[in-house]
Amino acid sequence: MKTWKPAGWCGVGGALLGLSALLAAPAAAQDIATLDQQKPVTLSGTLDVRGIFYQAQDIEARRKPFSYVLAGSPTLSIYGIAVPVSFVLSEQDRRFRQPFNQFGLSPTYKWVTVHAGYRNLTFSPFTLAGHTVLGGGVELNPGKLRFASMVGRFSRATSVDPVSGSLMPFSFSRKGYAGKLGFGTEKSFIDLSLVRARDDSSSVSRETRQLAETTGAANNRVLPAANLVLGLSGRLTIKKDWLLEADGGLSFFTRDVGSSLGVEEALPKALRQPLSKLIAVNGSTEAYTAWQAAAGYQHNGNGLKVRYRRVSPGFQSMGAYYFQDDVQNLTLVPTLTLWQQKLRLTGSVGIQQDNLREQKQLTSRRLIGSLNASAEFTERLGLDVSYTNYTTDQQPGAVQVADTFRLTQTQQSLSVAPRYTYTGETWGHTVLLSADRAILRDQSPDELGKLGEFTSYNAFLSYQLTWVPRRFSVGATYNYTQLKLATGDDGNHGLQLNADQAFGQDARVRLGVRGSLLRSLRADQPSRLVGGGLRASWRVSRHHTFRTDVAFTGHYPTGDETTQNRRYSETRGEIGYAFTL
Repeated sequence: MKTWKPAGWCGVGGALLGLSALLAAPAAAQDIATLDQQKPVTLSGTLDVRGIFYQAQDIEARRKPFSYVLAGSPTLSIYGIAVPVSFVLSEQDRRFRQPFNQFGLSPTYKWVTVHAGYRNLTFSPFTLAGHTVLGGGVELNPGKLRFASMVGRFSRATSVDPVSGSLMPFSFSRKGYAGKLGFGTEKSFIDLSLVRARDDSSSVSRETRQLAETTGAANNRVLPAANLVLGLSGRLTIKKDWLLEADGGLSFFTRDVGSSLGVEEALPKALRQPLSKLIAVNGSTEAYTAWQAAAGYQHNGNGLKVRYRRVSPGFQSMGAYYFQDDVQNLTLVPTLTLWQQKLRLTGSVGIQQDNLREQKQLTSRRLIGSLNASAEFTERLGLDVSYTNYTTDQQPGAVQVADTFRLTQTQQSLSVAPRYTYTGETWGHTVLLSADRAILRDQSPDELGKLGEFTSYNAFLSYQLTWVPRRFSVGATYNYTQLKLATGDDGNHGLQLNADQAFGQDARVRLGVRGSLLRSLRADQPSRLVGGGLRASWRVSRHHTFRTDVAFTGHYPTGDETTQNRRYSETRGEIGYAFTL
C-alpha cells in the first residue's frame, strides 16, 4: 500500500524540527524582538536530600526502618526559554525525568509566528483542537488577516499497548496537516479551517499486525484510517455588550483505507468525486456533523448567555483527542451583580439528550442546574454558596425496555463557606467555615440500584490567630465527615491543633508543633485516631536550608478489636537538606 506523506513535510517541517531539537526548547512562545534583553544561559532549581526513619508497632511495617531520597529539579534557561529536568534517587527508586522531552518553540516577530517541534494549536473546536503535532507551522496576522498552518506527525506508531503490554491494540503513525484562513479580530471574525490526516499503514510491521490479529478479538482489529474535517467559525460583537458566535464541523472519516467495499453505498456521487481528491473514499467512508452556537449580553457584570451544541453520533476529528458524540444540549447561563458588585451570582440550567438518530434502546435525558453566589459583606467578612443538581432519566427508544433496566438518578450537592479575615499591626485573625452535603438517589425500581446510593456530609471550622510582631501563630480546626452507604456508615470527627514560631529578623529558624484527636467510624466499627508532630527548619543562607520532622499516629479501637479494626501505632522521622540555586 502506498505510504502517504504531506507535501513539504521533509523540507520545511524537517528543517523546523531540526531547529527545535537544536535549541531544545519546551512549549513556549518567545518574542524575538526582546531576545537581546534575555540572559544567554541561566541555571536555577533545587537539590534535596532526605533521610527517613520509620517504626511500627502491632502492624506490619509499611516501609523500611530507614530510607533515603535524593531529588533534584534543575532548570536550564537559554535566552529565556526554560528546559526543566527532574530526578529521584533512592534505595527503591531510580528515575530520571525530563517533563518537557517533547521539545518545541514558537518564536514571534511582529505579526509572524513560527512553530517548530511539538506544538498543540487550536484552529476551531471541531478541526484542530489542541492536538499535539510534531512538525512545523506558521501564523501570519498582518492587520485583520488570520492565517495559520501546521504540518507534521499527529501520533507515532506503537507496536505494543503501553498499558497492558500486549500486541492489541497497536496504532499506526498518523501524519497530516491543518490550516486556517480568516479575517477579523478577536472580538469579531470569521475563520475557515481544515484538518487532513491519514494513518501510515507501513509504520507497523506486517508480522506485528498478523500476530495481533491472531491473538486479539476480531472486532478489535486496528485498521489504517483517513480523515478530512472542514470547519467554519465566527464571532460578532455588537456595541461591546452583545455577542454572537458559532462553530461548525463536517468530518469525512474513512475507517479502513484498504477496504474493497463499494463506495456507492457510503456517499452520494456529488460528494465522491471532489472528495476522492483529498481523502481515500470507499465503503467505510462516512460523513458526520457537529455544530454549536451561542448568543449573549454582558454589561457591568450582568448578563445572559444561551448556548446550543449538537454533535452527531460517530463524529470525530484526527485533530482532537476526544468528542462526546451523539449528544445535544441547550444551556442558559445568567450572571448578576448587585450591591455595587458586592454580591455576584452566576448559574446555569440546561437539558441534555443523546440518541439523536433514535437507534439506541434507551434515550437518556439530563437536567443540569447550578448556582454560585459570592458575597463580600465587608472587607473582612464574605460568604460563598454553591449548589448543583443533576438528574438523569432514560426513556424507551426504538426497542421497548423493561423498567428494571432503566436508569433514573438524581445527584445534588450544596456547599456553604463563610469566611472572616483581619490582619492588623499586632494581631491577625482568620476564621473559615465550610459545610457541604451531597446525595445520590436511584429512583429505578431495581433494588441493585439502591446499593449505589449515598449521602455525604463534610464540614470544618478553622480559626488561625497570628501575633504579627512576634511571628507567632496558633490555630485550631474541627473536622466532620460522614458517608452513609447501603453497606454501612463511615466517617470521623475531631480536633486538630497547630502552632508555629519564627525566630530571627528574617525568620531563618522556624519551629512548629501539631496534634490531633479524631473519633473514627469504619464499616460501623468505632475507634480513636491520635496524632502529633514536631517540625523545625533552619535557613542558613539563600542557598542552604536544613529541616527535620517527627510525626506519630496511633489507632485505638473503642470497641472489640477485629482484623479490620486493630490497635497499632506508627512513628516517622525525617532529616533533610535543601540546596537552592
